[in-house]
Amino acid sequence: MDAYFQEISKWLNVDKNTIEGIMLINKDGVIEYYKNYESVRKTPENFEKEVIGRHLLEVYPELTDETSTVMRTLRTGKVTVGSRQRLFIGGTLIDFASTTYPILDEQGHVQGAVEVVRSVGDIPAGEPCLSVPSQKTILDGIITQSECVRQLKQNLPKIAYTGSPVLLCGETGTGKGLIAESIHKLSKRANKRLLAQSCAAIPDTLLESTFFGTEKGSFTGAESKRGLFELADGGTLFLDEINSMNVSMQAKLLKALEDKTIRRVGGKDDIPFDVRIICATNEEPQQLIDSGRMRSDFYYRIGVVQLHLPPLRERSEDILPLADHFVQYFNQKMGLSIAGLSSMTKDLFLNWSWPGNIRELRNVIEGAFNIEESPLITLNSVQTLLDRFRSASTAPAPDAVRPEQSGLSEICEAIANGPVDLKQLLEQYEAGIIREALAQTDRLSAAANLLSISPQKLQYRIEKLGLK
Repeated sequence: MDAYFQEISKWLNVDKNTIEGIMLINKDGVIEYYKNYESVRKTPENFEKEVIGRHLLEVYPELTDETSTVMRTLRTGKVTVGSRQRLFIGGTLIDFASTTYPILDEQGHVQGAVEVVRSVGDIPAGEPCLSVPSQKTILDGIITQSECVRQLKQNLPKIAYTGSPVLLCGETGTGKGLIAESIHKLSKRANKRLLAQSCAAIPDTLLESTFFGTEKGSFTGAESKRGLFELADGGTLFLDEINSMNVSMQAKLLKALEDKTIRRVGGKDDIPFDVRIICATNEEPQQLIDSGRMRSDFYYRIGVVQLHLPPLRERSEDILPLADHFVQYFNQKMGLSIAGLSSMTKDLFLNWSWPGNIRELRNVIEGAFNIEESPLITLNSVQTLLDRFRSASTAPAPDAVRPEQSGLSEICEAIANGPVDLKQLLEQYEAGIIREALAQTDRLSAAANLLSISPQKLQYRIEKLGLK
C-alpha cells in the first residue's frame, strides 16, 4: 500500500516528515490504508493492521456521520481543512488537526478520501496541516455573484482533476488567466510549473523554436535550448490568445499534442513530454473556423472542455463586489485607507459598459488611488480615466456601424419639423442600427458582438421592434 502513499504524495505535496499520519478511505467509509509516523509511539503496535477493512465509524465510535470530517468529505466532495479532533486511538486520547481531501474519478465522482493529520501543538484552528492551498482558498480568488460564473466556479475542481485540455473563451480582460491559474492549482499538477505564454507576443518566425526548442547549429547563432513543452514538463502550459497563432503552426502543435512528443528545431530525436494544455481566445472559435483562421481539428483537440467567460457588462451584479475587492487590494498595496466608492461613482460604474472588462475596472480604480484626496473614490477621480478608455475602445473602424447609416439624418429632419414622439424616434434609430449591424454580418452572434450586447438581448430587441 506504500504505492498509495507515493501516488497521493505526488499531488498533495505530502512529506511524511511534516505530518504524523495518513489514512485512505474508500467511498463506502471503509479504511483501506492507515499509517502513523510520530503518534504511532502512543498507540498499540498492531493498531494499524487492525483498522484495515473496518468502517471508519466503527473504529472511532465517538464520531458520527455528521461530525466526521472524512464522512463529510465523502458526502460533499469538498476539502475539509484544519479541523481539530480529539479521538481515542488504540485506547490513547490524542488531540490532532486533520485535513481531508476527496479522491475523484475522471467524471468528478467521489471514490474515496485521504486524511492527513498532525498533533495540534501550535496549529491555529482552521490552518491546513499541509502547505497545499485548499480548494476554498483558490476559488475565493474568483469573485462573483453572477449565476453563470458561480456555475463555472463550481465545476472547476472537477475540470481541474481530469487533466483534459481546456479552451477558455472570452473578451480581453474577462479573467481567463485567473481561471487558468485556478485550474492548475486545483489539479494534480499543482506542485509543478504553470507556464503562461501569450501567442500574440511571439513572431511567426519564432513560434516553432519557442514551443519546441532548438539544437545547437540548427541555424546561425542557434544554441541548444529547451522550448515551452520541455520547460513545462509535468505541469501546465497556458497558451493565451491562441487565435493569433497561424494555421501552419496549429498543425505542428496538433501533431505534438497527439503524439505527446516534440522535436527541437534542427534536432533528430523525439522528446516525450507530459503537459496539460490550457488555451484561451478572445474571439469566438466558430468565427475563427469559419474564417479559416483556426483548423477545425486543432479546435477539437484543444477544446475538449470549453469554458465561456462572460463580459462584465453581462454580469453587472459583479461590478461593485469586484470594485470593493480592488479597493481593498490597493489599500493594502499602497498603504492607504480609502473606504470605497461614493454613491455617484457606484451609479456610474453600474451604468458603464466596461469594454475592457475586469482589467479596465481594476486599472480605473488603481488610477483613482493615485489622485484621489477624499476618503471615497469620487467621480472626479474616475471620469477622466473612463472617458479615456472609452475613446480608445470606440475609435472608428472600417466596418463599424455609423450613425448616418442608421437613419440619424431622417431623425434630425423629423425633429426639425417637430413635434416628435421621443420613444418612437429612439426605437426607429435603434432599429436602423440593428439593421445595419445585421447587414454587415452574416450571423446573429456576430451582430451582437459588433453591438457589444448578448445574442439573447439582440434577439429580444429584434422581436420587440418587429424586425426580420
